[in-house]
Amino acid sequence: MTSGKNLSLVPRSLIRALTICLCSFIYSSSIILATTTTTAQNIPSAFWPFDNNALELYNTGIDGTVSGGPTYTTSVLGYGAAISLTRSSSQYVYITPTIIPFNSRSFTVEAWIYPIGFSASNDYGIMGQCQTTSTNFCFHVIVRNINLYFGFYSSDLQGGTTLTMNIWQHIACVYDLTTGTQQVWLNGNLDGSRSASAYSGLWGITTIGATFQSGSITSFNGYIDNVRYTSIAKNSTEILRDANLQVYYSFNGGSLTDYGPNGINATAFGVLVSTTGRVDQAIQFNSGPYISYAYYPFYFLGVSGYSYTMALWAKPTGSYSAQTLVFVTASSGWCVHFVVTTSTGVLTVNSWMGSGVGAVGPTLTLNTWTHIGYTYSTSNGVLLYINGNLYSSSGSFTFSASGAPMLIRLGGDSGGTSCSPGYGGAFTGALDEFYLYNRELTAAQIYALANP
Repeated sequence: MTSGKNLSLVPRSLIRALTICLCSFIYSSSIILATTTTTAQNIPSAFWPFDNNALELYNTGIDGTVSGGPTYTTSVLGYGAAISLTRSSSQYVYITPTIIPFNSRSFTVEAWIYPIGFSASNDYGIMGQCQTTSTNFCFHVIVRNINLYFGFYSSDLQGGTTLTMNIWQHIACVYDLTTGTQQVWLNGNLDGSRSASAYSGLWGITTIGATFQSGSITSFNGYIDNVRYTSIAKNSTEILRDANLQVYYSFNGGSLTDYGPNGINATAFGVLVSTTGRVDQAIQFNSGPYISYAYYPFYFLGVSGYSYTMALWAKPTGSYSAQTLVFVTASSGWCVHFVVTTSTGVLTVNSWMGSGVGAVGPTLTLNTWTHIGYTYSTSNGVLLYINGNLYSSSGSFTFSASGAPMLIRLGGDSGGTSCSPGYGGAFTGALDEFYLYNRELTAAQIYALANP
């Protein structure tokens, strides 16, 4: 005991009441957090999806409580919700009574953010925990000078990339205790790194959407979604997956479960069956049924110029005809057969720039597995890879998107045959190992998917 007093003489009921009072006391915009000295619990991971509430999914005692009356908006994933915060109203979320453990350990914090109207003269809080405003005792993830900024107070790191307003972006902040390194990541890319001592704070109320490293409230302005805490220092592969892998369907056992980070499970429209796949099991399509969604989950496919990658194994059966493997559409009627074959079985991959643009592939061999990799970026345009090797390209162009979240259909177009490039239809055959990324994968990464 630092005080030297014998607390055994104090009634336990009084100690408990004082502890509850201290844990529950939330500061105003000009007062530092009041906290207890309770040791932080061991929490391997935590997740706040903000689906119209501030509840945490995996643990007890770390649900959030909203302050200032924030509202909710459409999630980055197209279903559920994201929290909408207004800086001028000092809106944020606080987590009590359990203390999230950041001290003397490795950890990773990730979130999707949608900044609105940022000024270089202001800071904008994303996540924080402040025991005191002393070196290594005040953890904060903020935006400063319109760049990511991560630190422990007087031991801080600023990213090198200016954030884009009015668009969803994935951010990650990593501390690696083994190497003594702070890192900031933006959209799956390392944006800054420095050597640093570990965070030393043992307590403090964790906040999302605001920080208090300046001694007063620093709130966010915009939307925040899918905040994650993990008690490890994630590596580049893991962060790339979290930031850029939108969905991954293995189709094993006929499952349409998404094994990527977002849980975007698909739905069968019609009867689909499981069959022997290129990797374990695949889905068999028989001229009619297809895979899709009851909502529009793919925000980034609706943003002009946004990079993307699709990869899958295909095994056509029966006979050659115009058949759609991947169809992309918006609620407005915008639609393109992204991966489709002609009436003679020639593979084409397609995009849109006010008119159709794409690349032509080979004739797909019937009853044979072929790996198809399709990437897009403004600098490279469409690149088509067959069995891991670059086959054809379109040249550079800017993808002209719908401006709204999109959905995809696998194995058919549900009557959208007239959509660009003007041919398509139900697929007959098997599909396996479907990946969708919100970035242009490299040739080496495509090759790895084609050689499991």
